[in-house]
Amino acid sequence: MEPLRKGLEQSFESERLSRWIRDCQDIEELREAALALVQQLDQQKSARAWLASRASDSENAKLKMLAELIKRSGQQADGSEESSETPPEQ
Repeated sequence: MEPLRKGLEQSFESERLSRWIRDCQDIEELREAALALVQQLDQQKSARAWLASRASDSENAKLKMLAELIKRSGQQADGSEESSETPPEQ
């Protein structure tokens, strides 16, 4: 898989927050910002887990359909071979 790349908007936002944190002198403001970032991180982790689960479910559904198609085509091939191999009854 290709690694995710940050977009320009995310890069600017990260830089803005980093500068604000370095320059901030108020411990209460820093604490509030840290708590907000922790909450945002939790939400992102939950969203990623949900997306991974949905992707996995989708992939499993595709594999089940493929297995069913292979099974059906195998049964059809077996049925047509049997009918062509057995001599007609007289």
